[in-house]
Amino acid sequence: MGPGWDCAELGAGAGSIAWWLSERVGPQGSVTAVDQDASLLGALADRPNVRVVQADLQTVDLGHDEFDLVHSRSVLMHLEDPDSVVAHAVAALRPGGWVFFEEADGGPAQRAARTGHLPEPFVRVMVPLAARWTWARGLADDVASLGLVEVRDDVRADLLEGATPAAAFWRQTLVRIRPLVSDAARMRALGAEPVDEDSYDAMLALLDDPGFSVPFAARHRVTGRRP
Repeated sequence: MGPGWDCAELGAGAGSIAWWLSERVGPQGSVTAVDQDASLLGALADRPNVRVVQADLQTVDLGHDEFDLVHSRSVLMHLEDPDSVVAHAVAALRPGGWVFFEEADGGPAQRAARTGHLPEPFVRVMVPLAARWTWARGLADDVASLGLVEVRDDVRADLLEGATPAAAFWRQTLVRIRPLVSDAARMRALGAEPVDEDSYDAMLALLDDPGFSVPFAARHRVTGRRP
């Protein structure tokens, strides 16, 4: 992608990717940044080639033949109906336009857990989270079934290593969701076991340990072009 492209960023978050896109497309291009919570996108909205849309990805109207690129990262996997969002994204492409979806697959953590050689706190806290990440495995096939060509699934496995930016991200995430996953009644209503407090504390300590390193997730980087 480059100058003059019209792009959509689905799940813009704090705006880092949308900001980068706006720099690349220049004044002749545009970026539509969509997120259900646009509270962190105020500075981005001031850029003349950016339009911020606060909306649910599952209901927002992306239009037809609107974009040269539609991108998302680690957001579709969390939706109730991600396939419908993919279909709407494909419909929003102009002829020759591209989708680029980056989504996580928890397979590496699940496979490593079966070996019995992982720290118990990781098995109790992180593996159940990763076990839910299965949707991305069929994403390339879904994109191809919608008529796109040059479909590619570039899969890259990642380690989770302590005392890294990724570990800091997961530490913050675990702190925020702790009241939810440790709530016995809530978790059992969802068909899952609550996480005990000792395991949670031990997992947080591992994330601060530079000697901690385990297989965790694979990222599917799926691209496809509308003919």
